[in-house]
Amino acid sequence: IDRRLLDPRRPKGEVKESEKSEGLMSYSPLLPITPLRTPSHVYEVSSVKSITSTSANVESQSLVLSFGGPDVFFTRLAPSKGFDLLPDDFNRGLLTIVLVALIVLLNIIQRLNGRKIVVTAWA
Repeated sequence: IDRRLLDPRRPKGEVKESEKSEGLMSYSPLLPITPLRTPSHVYEVSSVKSITSTSANVESQSLVLSFGGPDVFFTRLAPSKGFDLLPDDFNRGLLTIVLVALIVLLNIIQRLNGRKIVVTAWA
């Protein structure tokens, strides 16, 4: 179910421009179920006796298993569309260079600070 359909701030009448910019939809007492938004929209899963879900190692994903009868269905769901995943074109090399430079800079500053403490202690 789309999160916008569950938003408690949905207006009952016409949606104003300010509400549209926030992504609000007009209130409807019935929630539409779109078959393409169900996890098994391609497969027919029959005689389901149990549905189990658990969190995955990635924060924005969960694992869902349904079983019973002749069918077993397993899928990984990302309701927030994987907001915590890095894109494929993420520049990992630049990140590595920046981290190494920060570590070297921190090491230099610590040594200078240690020398300054010794000099001020002897002064």
